[in-house]
Amino acid sequence: MNRKTALTIFLVALAFSISLLTVSCAQGRTNLVMVQDADNSQRFAFSVPLVLTAGLQDKLSLLNQPTRLEIYNFIKNNPGVHFRGICSNMDLPVGVVQYHLGVLENAGLVKVYADGQLKRYFESNTYTVKEVKLISLLRHETAGKILVDLSQNTFVLHKDLACNLGISPQALSWQMNQLKKTGLIETAKEGINVKYSLNQENAAEIRILLNIGRSQM
Repeated sequence: MNRKTALTIFLVALAFSISLLTVSCAQGRTNLVMVQDADNSQRFAFSVPLVLTAGLQDKLSLLNQPTRLEIYNFIKNNPGVHFRGICSNMDLPVGVVQYHLGVLENAGLVKVYADGQLKRYFESNTYTVKEVKLISLLRHETAGKILVDLSQNTFVLHKDLACNLGISPQALSWQMNQLKKTGLIETAKEGINVKYSLNQENAAEIRILLNIGRSQM
């Protein structure tokens, strides 16, 4: 073998060795990245429950304050209670109730529903929007009594309902016009008389929520 041929063979072998080394290094880097990605994914998967648990613990730790816990439990047991109702029923100063409600609301432990000029309070993540509106409506004295009466009867005549509530037929007409806007009641004529009944789509739900929202705060 002459010198030129030997040099050529050497260069080919060197190039082949370099190619193998390059491929090996590339695979090593790929495997390292995959291991790092897997490690990061595992760390993220473990960290998410820890973060959620820590967030829940932080919220619950706010209930370690006795007065705040009492207010929270009162709202839980009396959904739809309004601000003054909390103050008067718990015999607490307005400023104290206002402060603790602010803490509970900011932490997402209670939510507020604006019912006209009233603020009604509910435990968070317990009631649907529809249930919140219905419970708030049931807490209105006259409207609540009308819904209670209709839930106990298939239908009620206008004059009989006014007599049961102790209000004038004209006052009842105003109340019924407001309730008709909610879609909760239906009206029909029986001769010269008007009769009312619960909308059947809402009747079952109203009966379930009556025991929750009837009491006035």
